[in-house]
Amino acid sequence: IQSLHEEVLEKGKLLSTKRRKIALKLRDRLIDEVQNLHMQDANIEIAFTETSPGKNGLEEIEFLISPNKGEPLKSLNKIASGGELSRIMLALKSIFVSNKGQTAILFDEVDTGVSGRVAQKMAEKMYQISQSIQVICISHLPQVAAISDNHLYITKETVNDRTITSIKQLVGDDKIDEIARMISGVEVTELTKQHAKE
Repeated sequence: IQSLHEEVLEKGKLLSTKRRKIALKLRDRLIDEVQNLHMQDANIEIAFTETSPGKNGLEEIEFLISPNKGEPLKSLNKIASGGELSRIMLALKSIFVSNKGQTAILFDEVDTGVSGRVAQKMAEKMYQISQSIQVICISHLPQVAAISDNHLYITKETVNDRTITSIKQLVGDDKIDEIARMISGVEVTELTKQHAKE
């Protein structure tokens, strides 16, 4: 038992050393990415807390964030807003995509809690990722839909006590009409259609 315990500690220390080196690189890239997604003053650290040896190594890892200048670093899962979490998630995925050799990535409402300029930046980031791998994105944002190469409209309806899901590819005026609906919410006007077309 003693020799196995020493072996676990030795391997755990090697893992810890590698993790800490990678964490520094990841932190720097993550800060760059989130600052480009309209979190200009954000600061991020990856904290290590030593624990008893276990299946995950010799420490627990926690992401700490200070979203605004002058604020102390705090636990990401306790203080980040929905919009901040969305941007951090997109930033992480965009970093990992370049390192994993993937051919496709799915963003399932990764843009939740954002709008305006931030939504545009996130749409541009997704488009940038799509230049190297296929991006499938579920979104309710007109900025994201407008930048897509292919726009699929998904609907659900109940028929004979069963839920039926339908998918329709939108092209031309149909795409413009849907983006206009996404912009206006309810009533689509000619001005909204012009905005959507632009």
